[in-house]
Amino acid sequence: MHRGQILTRAMIITVLAGGVGFARQTSAQTAANDAQQSVASSNSPGAGQDQDPSKQTKPDKVTETVIVTAPGEIRSEQSVDSTMMLESAAGTSPIKIISELPSVSVNTADPYGSYEWATRISVRGFNQNQLGFTLDDVPLGDMSYGNYNGLHISRAIMDENIGRIVLSQGTGALETASTSNLGGTVQFYSVDPSDTRGVSFAQSVGSFNAFRSVGRFDSGVIGGHTKFYLAGVYQGTDKWRGAGDIGQNYYQINGKAVHYFGSTGVLTGFLNYSDRREVDYQDDNKVWVQKLGYSWDNFGNWAQAVQAGFACNGVGSYPAPVDQLNANEDPCDAGYYGGSGLRKDLIGGVTYRAVLSPQLTLKVTGYGHHDAGRGLWFNPYAPSPGGSPISLRTSEYGIGRGGFLASLAYETTRNKVEGGVWVERDNWDLARRFYATSIASPLHSLTDFPKNPFATQWAYNFGTTVYQIHLQDSYKVSNAVTVSAGFKTVESNTDGELTAAFKASPLYPPGKYAQGSLESGKPFLPQFGASWKINPTSEMFGDVAYNVRSYVPGGYGFGNSPWGTTQAGFDLLKTTLKPETAWSEEGGYRLNARRASLQASYFHVNYNDRLLAVARGTGIQGLASVLSNVGGVTTNGADVAVTFQLGNGVSLYNGGTLSRSLYNDNVLAPDGSVLYATSGKVDLDSPEGLYKTELAW
Repeated sequence: MHRGQILTRAMIITVLAGGVGFARQTSAQTAANDAQQSVASSNSPGAGQDQDPSKQTKPDKVTETVIVTAPGEIRSEQSVDSTMMLESAAGTSPIKIISELPSVSVNTADPYGSYEWATRISVRGFNQNQLGFTLDDVPLGDMSYGNYNGLHISRAIMDENIGRIVLSQGTGALETASTSNLGGTVQFYSVDPSDTRGVSFAQSVGSFNAFRSVGRFDSGVIGGHTKFYLAGVYQGTDKWRGAGDIGQNYYQINGKAVHYFGSTGVLTGFLNYSDRREVDYQDDNKVWVQKLGYSWDNFGNWAQAVQAGFACNGVGSYPAPVDQLNANEDPCDAGYYGGSGLRKDLIGGVTYRAVLSPQLTLKVTGYGHHDAGRGLWFNPYAPSPGGSPISLRTSEYGIGRGGFLASLAYETTRNKVEGGVWVERDNWDLARRFYATSIASPLHSLTDFPKNPFATQWAYNFGTTVYQIHLQDSYKVSNAVTVSAGFKTVESNTDGELTAAFKASPLYPPGKYAQGSLESGKPFLPQFGASWKINPTSEMFGDVAYNVRSYVPGGYGFGNSPWGTTQAGFDLLKTTLKPETAWSEEGGYRLNARRASLQASYFHVNYNDRLLAVARGTGIQGLASVLSNVGGVTTNGADVAVTFQLGNGVSLYNGGTLSRSLYNDNVLAPDGSVLYATSGKVDLDSPEGLYKTELAW
């Protein structure tokens, strides 16, 4: 733990002022609550497991729920509730909260885990770009930094308004709206408005100028059928290292409403806005830490940055301490003036759940999301007109997407048949532009969208259409044994085209940048599972699933994107490239007793057709990359989670994982010059051992 985490946690002071209010419990409201419970339970994806956000209300008292294993589920699944959010320092990301769960590894550069560029999660050998994420069933995409089809959970909703997080480590439910979940899924559910009218306010302060101001108004029950809340937060903190502009801040506004239709249905809707401005930490490597110090970061000083920019281009020398680096230790990229990420998001969703008959239930969700974003870096590789060795390089994002999900479930004494459809249309604008600086001044702020670029390297519009259908049947062989079988069909079509304005530019070089469409998906992705209830408190379970990941759009330097190459390279990829797929299998034992809950699992994963983009040069240079399938990864492991209730409000949780993810193949360089002996070596970012423990009172 670095010193920023220690000081922040040690110095947090929280002042809570809760408003008191009232609520009238009418007969109509009682009926509405009954309808809510009925609709929620009938839509529950697993016997005995509530996954429906409409059942979540503000608790009258806080109870400790560290880990809840999911009885009746065919897959490994744990959930954490809002109590764990409240136990953490104010503003802690929910991604960091689930790091307590088995098989989950989270790395962050800041104490809150909310700094998006450097917050990474991996589960059973898959990183966050290969997992699926949803909020109240609304897809959040793959939560990558330059996200094309969603947004990070820290922007999607305030931490205080998350009621529950459900993690499926191995195989997500078939109905999960995701095109990236090769591995598991993370489902976030918001809290419902309170039945009681009230106002609350919370203020937190800490080291490095940290503060977080939170307010919320709950309407209470209106007319016996309706309730809503409005909430807002403003948070700021300085980076724990660095010079110059080191602020990271954001504000959010959340609203949610619930309306009950007698005893037959419930309508819920949310609308959330976020404005996030983060000054970036400089990336590090082992040599830089050793020679420049643990607290080394970007210069933050324009004169030093200009001197380094000239030196990077062979004029003069680097400023201290970068002058300590040898030429082969990359002094040009050891420090820039600075960089930042700016994001503005508006996301909303409406869900209607209805009991159509004693056996038949309906759930329909519609949603929309708009994003405007910029990634800023002061770049020593592209000089500005007028003599400055530095320009401001941007990655400019714009998302406009919308979609709907619909499902029907029919349940009898022995069977539950459920099927549904998900459709989404996503338009993603992506551009790489350069803005001028002067020798005397950067001319642009790290916290504002820049204007008037002097050059555009490329500008794309990616249009993506997703279709997904699923069908599954859960059959009770007996009171003790349940089997489940189903499948989904996924088709994702992305058309990447350079914008007309860019192609009309005199800087446009025909053929240098790829254009065209690609389809990915599979017509048949099966999933099978079974559970055996040994006795009232214990059961065995097992499941297997096949999943596919859609291609990720992007330009030069954007990760594993087929479009990050030339037109000739793209035309070749269209005939040779395969989407990534994975078979995931697991089996385990689950115990839910009065004093203890436990889940132990064994898992095996075959990850096939791994995509690897071989970059040329450093990331900030934005050069074309070469993308290819380079074999697979095999993962074997076991994990366990156990919570003991020791009495008098004391609980002890322990979670452990032993896992081994190995590359199956060697990798040949694109030009055939080098064979990288990766076969049998441990997959990147796949810890072989994890252990977590918590004692709570």
